[in-house]
Amino acid sequence: MQSDFQEVFLVIFTSLFLLVLLVGFIVIMLILNQKSRHAQAQELRLMKERYEQELLRSQLEIQENVFGHLSQEIHDNIGQSLTFVALSLLTVPVENNSEAQEYIEESRKALQKAITELRDLSRSLHTDRVTEVGLANSIDFELERLKRTNLYETSFNFADIRNLLDHQTEIILFRIVQEMLNNIVKHAKASRVEIRLSHKTDILVLEIKDNGVGFDPEALFAKQERLKGLGLMNIRKRASLIGGTFHINSAKNSGTAIRITIPVNKQSFHEHNQESEI
Repeated sequence: MQSDFQEVFLVIFTSLFLLVLLVGFIVIMLILNQKSRHAQAQELRLMKERYEQELLRSQLEIQENVFGHLSQEIHDNIGQSLTFVALSLLTVPVENNSEAQEYIEESRKALQKAITELRDLSRSLHTDRVTEVGLANSIDFELERLKRTNLYETSFNFADIRNLLDHQTEIILFRIVQEMLNNIVKHAKASRVEIRLSHKTDILVLEIKDNGVGFDPEALFAKQERLKGLGLMNIRKRASLIGGTFHINSAKNSGTAIRITIPVNKQSFHEHNQESEI
């Protein structure tokens, strides 16, 4: 009897031990499988981010090449053609103080204004200008163009940021400013635009504010994500490409404030891109 009990106990103990081992093995396999899935998901996410960054870099390079070509065409062809027309109007034989002279003078002034605007547009499009005059002067030039329309009051406060950013980062920041000003002109219905460029220890802060109609940022981002649009999503991606953060504060009838923070004196644009590819 005692022997039978020992045998039953041994069978039960062995079965329980094997069951525990089996459960432990299953749990370990589930944990390893979950970790593997998590690692695969993370790897896929990183691959997607690298692909999107590479795609954006390619788009920016193509955009800068197109802008450079357009700038040269405007300067060499359209600008010179309009200048020739303006000079030709000066040689038209008309009597002084006549009605025809008044029309010609008005036409000449309109042409001169168009030539000036095209020259400014050519400078704005040309990438090398940002390198030549610096980011702060380039932004100031854009605000002056906006102010000359007599539709906006503008202000620009900036710190000395020379030698803090590499060439590519300055160009991307400048294009972000251009896109934001374009959005303000198109949608904001604003009368005042303020830009601040400041440097705090190891970060550079770019702030753009307007007193326009404002909007709901979450709703707009959701809409742009569904439609795969550009706009603010594109600006956010550009800021991310140079290691920056993008924050927007806006509400209906309360204007819009955008803040972009970029690390400086730590790594260049190229170093940041190389790290993202590892």
